[in-house]
Amino acid sequence: MGEIKITGLTVKFGEKTVFDNFGLTIPLKGITVIEGESGCGKTTLLRVIAGLLKPQKGIISGVNPKKTAILFQENRLLPWRTCLQHITDVLPKEKKSEAARFLRLCELEGEEKNYPSVLSGGMQRRLSLARALALGGELFILDEPFAGVDPSRRQRILENIRDFNTPVLLVSHEQEVVEAADFVVKL
Repeated sequence: MGEIKITGLTVKFGEKTVFDNFGLTIPLKGITVIEGESGCGKTTLLRVIAGLLKPQKGIISGVNPKKTAILFQENRLLPWRTCLQHITDVLPKEKKSEAARFLRLCELEGEEKNYPSVLSGGMQRRLSLARALALGGELFILDEPFAGVDPSRRQRILENIRDFNTPVLLVSHEQEVVEAADFVVKL
């Protein structure tokens, strides 16, 4: 089992210090939830681990950003692409026939031809999640993947994600998600 090791992390935005000489080890196995108060740096930490934000100081080891699938807090859906096209856009040519499977995993079957504008907020979130899962990789980094998703559906989708056998690092405020995690990191 591998791990993500963060040593001496310092992140500042202007005069605001988010992390100052911060260290953390995160197991690369199962589902790890990062929880904490709003504004404590959860999203910043995910962005640093994903290689999207360069810290002022610190070392992050054990993760390859080029082999990491990321789900941002914002859905970032393309209004001119159908649900199915959002998935096929990220799949390699030889796997495009598997696109509907990712929609099913996030309980969006029957929505293949619909555009994001006709989906509810929770459905848009699930489409964004399906796209991140279709992207694949060695690690899933998911920022609030279940915002607007009802609890029973949230649990079923979480179990579907677990079946990928890919390490997951996610931020969630939903207590059921925290309780279902293999590891919990409190900031």
